[in-house]
Amino acid sequence: MNRPFAAPARALALAAALTSAVLVAPVAASAQSTGPNAACNQALAYEKIAANDSSTRQAAYDAVAAGLAANQRCNDAQMRLVNEAYLLSMRAPAEHELKIGNWQRDMTRANMLLAQCANWPGLRGTAAATNCSTQRSYNELITKKLTTIPTPMPGTPRPAAASSPAPAASGAPRPMVAPPPTPPAPNRPPR
Repeated sequence: MNRPFAAPARALALAAALTSAVLVAPVAASAQSTGPNAACNQALAYEKIAANDSSTRQAAYDAVAAGLAANQRCNDAQMRLVNEAYLLSMRAPAEHELKIGNWQRDMTRANMLLAQCANWPGLRGTAAATNCSTQRSYNELITKKLTTIPTPMPGTPRPAAASSPAPAASGAPRPMVAPPPTPPAPNRPPR
């Protein structure tokens, strides 16, 4: 059982994949000893679907919604917390790209849950806690990326470049305002 990460770029996704193998082992071991119900495993299965790089953002969003619904029935508090943290970490970028929901609220909640995961008494000092901290770092990078690269609405015309300024009412020329630089195209997962 691997815990997927929501990474901001392919390089981070690779790093996440390498470290994700150790995340669920301690969680699964302790969860199996208390017998998690099917809802916990169902939420994890939806989480894996949402993390699949070949999924569209809409498919990822839908999988996260189903995973969060299943997670509400999860009776294992530790698994419920970790599942919700990762599911929200994946829903936020999907919401941003789809222009639905409140991706910033979801990212804030995910980071709060990841901090709880890193300090959970049964996880503190384990690889699972370290991976929760790592995911939180990835979430901070994702947040920075989403807030610095504007994504224009489909069909929205680009703003016109500044033309020569008209003189101010006092007769003094207005300062020239340069158009903003064109941002680089965001890295998008393959569809």
